[in-house]
Amino acid sequence: MTRRLLALLAALLLALGNTPALAADAGVIPLRTVDDLLAIANNPAGHYRLENDIDMKGVRWQPLAFSGTLEGGNHVLYNLSIDTMGAGRAQTVDGNHKKYDTGLAGLFSVVRDAQIRDLHLLGVQVMVTDEGSCFAAGLAGFAENTTITGCSVLGRVHLTQKGRIGGVAGLVGFGYGQFDNNSADVELVFVDDNRKTKCEEFLGAILACGYGDVRDNRVKLSGYASVHGYVHNGGLVGMYHVHVKQDEAREGYVTGNRVEAVIRFFEHVAGDRRAYCKPFVGEKLNRPVQIEDNEEISFEKIESKKYKVNLLPEVHENPDYITATVQPTDIAFGYTMHTCTQCKHTYITDYVAPKGSAT
Repeated sequence: MTRRLLALLAALLLALGNTPALAADAGVIPLRTVDDLLAIANNPAGHYRLENDIDMKGVRWQPLAFSGTLEGGNHVLYNLSIDTMGAGRAQTVDGNHKKYDTGLAGLFSVVRDAQIRDLHLLGVQVMVTDEGSCFAAGLAGFAENTTITGCSVLGRVHLTQKGRIGGVAGLVGFGYGQFDNNSADVELVFVDDNRKTKCEEFLGAILACGYGDVRDNRVKLSGYASVHGYVHNGGLVGMYHVHVKQDEAREGYVTGNRVEAVIRFFEHVAGDRRAYCKPFVGEKLNRPVQIEDNEEISFEKIESKKYKVNLLPEVHENPDYITATVQPTDIAFGYTMHTCTQCKHTYITDYVAPKGSAT
């Protein structure tokens, strides 16, 4: 995670926090506390507005289903930690149109007919292990007919599973919608823990698998995929797949995006190699989509042939981490940085709000 990005985000939030509060709109439900967020489960189709930053530290978050409108107001949910699938499940589809009942993890499990805008997740940690098929992401595991605009995700999404299909993403795991002007600075890890079944794996900083319009997003991705099956990895979208029949002729767009990515992977499958790994879209399964005018700041794919060793950010079996605490300033979040003394891998936890922020 880059310190420059943290500083820029903090400055933006401070500036916005000092503007006059919007008058309360009839029917719009304010969100000011963790309890307010939890109450979304009682009215998932509501219209919500985040009124201040919320520290999620110490909350064992259960991913929620959502079908309403969420205005983030450029506020931050920070220190969100997720270690379980949501109660809501959905049907996902592979490239051969086989259907799977799938577990889902993220701030939301399933979002349908929803609008989410100007919401920022800082220091999100999704660390999930499951026996079945799963999609995990920072914002939503699954989306249908959903618009996500002006949001950001900074953190880590790690998934270990044994099912036939699964994937990891910064914003959305599986689905379709419109994804405009978002940013993702994420570490994505997928581990297929079943050597007997050929898994369909998907990884992308914006969308692991699905379709829609992906426009003007900015991503920084560090990806790791260990797959005893088929790999579909992309800087933005793992596989662009129009899986809903009535949308098969839809002309989608992946345009105006900026990508900086390193993806490490192995594909352990005999006689039927795929190994899709590209800067923008791993596999373009549908011809109508236009992939144009995207900027590749940097991209590197690193393929391993050591199928018995799962690819992880820590290259040592017993990594040794030291910690350093950075204090918040008037305009920047504080945080704790963990650095491995052996491989120099770093990650950040325990964000602390800027001293001058309004909460």
